[in-house]
Amino acid sequence: MDNLIAEGKIKPFIIVMTYGMTNEVRWGHMNEFKIENFQTVLVDELIPYVDANFSTIADQQHRAMAGLSMGGMETHTITLNKPEVFSYYALLSGGLYKPEEIKDKSKVKLIFLSCGSFENPDGVKNAATALKEAGFNAISFVSENTRHEFQTWRRSLKELAPLLFKD
Repeated sequence: MDNLIAEGKIKPFIIVMTYGMTNEVRWGHMNEFKIENFQTVLVDELIPYVDANFSTIADQQHRAMAGLSMGGMETHTITLNKPEVFSYYALLSGGLYKPEEIKDKSKVKLIFLSCGSFENPDGVKNAATALKEAGFNAISFVSENTRHEFQTWRRSLKELAPLLFKD
């Protein structure tokens, strides 16, 4: 992020990371994960705290939610549940959006989908194409020669960051 700022590719913005495992889920039982606790912590507690204690523009148009891997599942669910909170959505090796899932197109400024080339590149590209055809600003990124790993997500963030908060 510092390099992107120094190169003039982005303006500074706040990144908040939190731990999304608010309940225990055994391996292979992700369908049992309950999002309500994490959604409450994020939307009702963490965001108001950040807005009260840091210099933010405290509105939907100036908030993004991104998640990698399981955080992508959480991002997907919360952005669909709470479209009034975020306007930029990003899933990094974390699933896909379908156009019909998003009820109000006007609330979404960007949908960014990414993965490693050894993950689901065709799914990511096809989902972005379907979203574009439905009128969304959707972008896909495939990290070459990577899998479900840190390098994929690092490259994805480098591609995503310059697309955020372009007013």
